[in-house]
Amino acid sequence: MSSHVHEAPPAGSSGGFEVGAGVRRAALVAAVVGLGTLGAGLALYPERALSSLLTSGFLFLCLGLGGAVFLALMYVANAGWFTVFKRIPEAFSAYVPWGAAPLLALVPFAPKLYLWARPGVMETDHLLHKKAAFLNVPFFGIRMVLMLALWVGFTWLLRRNSLKQDTERTEALTKRNVATSAVFLVLFGLTFCLAAFDWLMSLEPHWFSTIYALYNFAGLLSSSVCAITVAAILLHRAGALPQLNTSHLHDLGKLMFGFATLWAYLWFSQFLLIWYANIPEETAYFIPRMHGGWAVPFYLNIVLNWALPFVLLLPRPAKRNPAHLLRVAAILLAGRWLDLHLMVAPANMPDGAGLGLYELAGIVGVGGLFLLAVTRAVRSAPMIPAGDPYLVESLHHHT
Repeated sequence: MSSHVHEAPPAGSSGGFEVGAGVRRAALVAAVVGLGTLGAGLALYPERALSSLLTSGFLFLCLGLGGAVFLALMYVANAGWFTVFKRIPEAFSAYVPWGAAPLLALVPFAPKLYLWARPGVMETDHLLHKKAAFLNVPFFGIRMVLMLALWVGFTWLLRRNSLKQDTERTEALTKRNVATSAVFLVLFGLTFCLAAFDWLMSLEPHWFSTIYALYNFAGLLSSSVCAITVAAILLHRAGALPQLNTSHLHDLGKLMFGFATLWAYLWFSQFLLIWYANIPEETAYFIPRMHGGWAVPFYLNIVLNWALPFVLLLPRPAKRNPAHLLRVAAILLAGRWLDLHLMVAPANMPDGAGLGLYELAGIVGVGGLFLLAVTRAVRSAPMIPAGDPYLVESLHHHT
């Protein structure tokens, strides 16, 4: 990883990075085969296929949204260090319109996935009957459409202003994105909480947790920073980001370390209070996950999402080693999938469900869709934002 300083390129000196046709074909095949397998699974094992689609759909949508959140946080903090690789989180955010499709596809099949959507349940279940005005399929679908439309609009605005700056070279566009980011972060915080409650927690509608949304927000931050780090290292190796240096990676490594610890803090806070209080309606969520077929994934979740990354990222040199960061990021991304799998699958498969055909199909299919969207965005814009006023600061980051 070079620490050499490169000056900002002149306007129009470079286009987007041309991702190999083989990569794009592989992504397309993966998307078609994976999503096609899930489609076939709707007839054979609908609960498992839909659980996999929800898990992978939410995972990759969070990576796209995490790119936008990362940008927004940097904008409102007036941070300049990340500018060299700014086009990576922007490319991730370009997936959000694509990522809306797998989630919207769940709405017609809601009765197969959600207990509250099944005929007759609301009338016979006293607790759910009280929630009928909120938990019903039409209102569920309307809320989903509105939240996704809001996120698509803000991610489009942030990326449009940034790309426009390549030619206009005006600081006003940065100021505009700062204001947009401030509004986006407030609205996103509220709507993402609602999405976590709607799409995930309502799978088990008798259980609730006030920390659940923050817990998922920590998972979004951790996984998206990992994905950004992986993309930055791979693009640097491919020659698309020669300006990336070890100081950029060190800061990304610190964010990976910090967000993994935040996730562990929130996981422990939620678990400890429920374990200590020992109230049946609260422990009903954890007891099935701590025994039987879910016991090993339950404890592995803590190892992958915190214990291993904490140890592996603690030394300073570890956060400056690209190959090491790739390994840790892979562990955390696998842990994020497992974390979501544990939130989603036990609702309809209480006896356990490992990494089988449908789970792999969800990862491969939605992952292929994510790769198609991101590579398309990477190809369509210069990798270095030449008009960004913070570019020089980023080029000289800690050098």
